[in-house]
Amino acid sequence: MPIETLILGIGDVAAATGVSQSQVRYWESKGYIHSESSSDGKNRKFSYKTVLKVQQIKTFLDDGYTLAGAVKQAQRRGAYFETLRSFFEGRFVSMAVDPEHTEINLGNFDPEPGKDLVAERIDDKWQFKLIASTK
Repeated sequence: MPIETLILGIGDVAAATGVSQSQVRYWESKGYIHSESSSDGKNRKFSYKTVLKVQQIKTFLDDGYTLAGAVKQAQRRGAYFETLRSFFEGRFVSMAVDPEHTEINLGNFDPEPGKDLVAERIDDKWQFKLIASTK
């Protein structure tokens, strides 16, 4: 089941994040987070992505940010993760992991058709290499 399809009630969001239901409602009223439409029109339902945002906002609040600052930081972090997700969805071909060596094949290296760009971690240091294309 894709994680994007997980939907939680407001009580579950509060329990999972440590943010009170009234805070969740307030943040929603301010437009900081959004609930999913529900069939009965009464119960608030939230996506897993929104639960993560609630947790991020709470973490920044705990670190001393104002609510507006915490929301801004959470939005920035969300944008970073969305960019990384998009990059890996578009480029990821394969990965091999063992305790001493990791390789991530990022697919076709545009300047050199027929070659793949591979990120390789050896002794906790990342380097790149070109290999013959796997396609």
